[in-house]
Amino acid sequence: MSAFPLAESVSDYTGFDFPSFWKGREKVTEVERSILKVALRPLDRRRILEVGTGFGRLLPALLGLSEEVVATDYDALSLARIPRDGDERDALRVASNVYHLPFVAGAFTTATMVRVYHHLSDPVAALTEIARVLRPGGRLLVSYNPKPSVGTIINDVQRALHPSSRTRFRSITFAQGPTVLAPDPYPVYIAGREDFRSALRASGLRPGPEIVSGLEEYYLAKYVPAPWFVRVGVACGRVPAFPMRFALVARPEGPDEPLPHRGRILACPRCRTPQPGWGSEGALACERCSFVGHRRDGVLDLRYVPDGATRWEALP
Repeated sequence: MSAFPLAESVSDYTGFDFPSFWKGREKVTEVERSILKVALRPLDRRRILEVGTGFGRLLPALLGLSEEVVATDYDALSLARIPRDGDERDALRVASNVYHLPFVAGAFTTATMVRVYHHLSDPVAALTEIARVLRPGGRLLVSYNPKPSVGTIINDVQRALHPSSRTRFRSITFAQGPTVLAPDPYPVYIAGREDFRSALRASGLRPGPEIVSGLEEYYLAKYVPAPWFVRVGVACGRVPAFPMRFALVARPEGPDEPLPHRGRILACPRCRTPQPGWGSEGALACERCSFVGHRRDGVLDLRYVPDGATRWEALP
């Protein structure tokens, strides 16, 4: 059961200026790329799925770790704008809804989901879907922002000093149970570490080691080398209060089945029928349920949002 009893809610970042949002935060990107390398290097990296690629901030690190990377995000426009190297190692780009991933079961050996968890209204449903497309024993590296932490305390102070006229101030750090922040422009869902572990267990994933981070966000971080943050993050994995945590979680072991061929990993996001023909040129239509996708600017647009779901859009 989700910690947030809401219907499926999708945050559509199309129109949000992510490059400007990340300008001046190169240290954070450097640290997070290093964390990906440290955490994923010992794993089975034959085929990696990146959930929440955005404008490709972390994609180079994944392309350096695997010959097969699939980049997926709800924002098809950002996926299309990611520069291409022009070689065969470029990632397959698929626009999708994390609650309805357009891939067959067991398609990936490893997955990552960075800075997405706090936008999930139903984390159990999203984690269950990612677990479905991982092969038995596959790993997911997922970041989350728990409370209480240094980050929630700083956020409380900032909001108390600069109150919004639209919403009444309410402490994130000391609120009982999960907290839902008002859309600005999207809702943000903040829960505790035990809530996160409960979501993992409910989705069939096993908790694993964690790497802490988040200190690189602050002013003095620019004077500290990125490897130092990574070493501290690995050494302090059990220490609470860090603003952000990277958890390496696992799908339980099972029969050792062959990894599907790269041309046979796509499936209808509505009915999950395998769609091997979608990897080539032509119409992207499911003959079973009539779902229709598109191919534009090098991106397979396979986004499916069922009736009754909420879609939050950013203002241009």
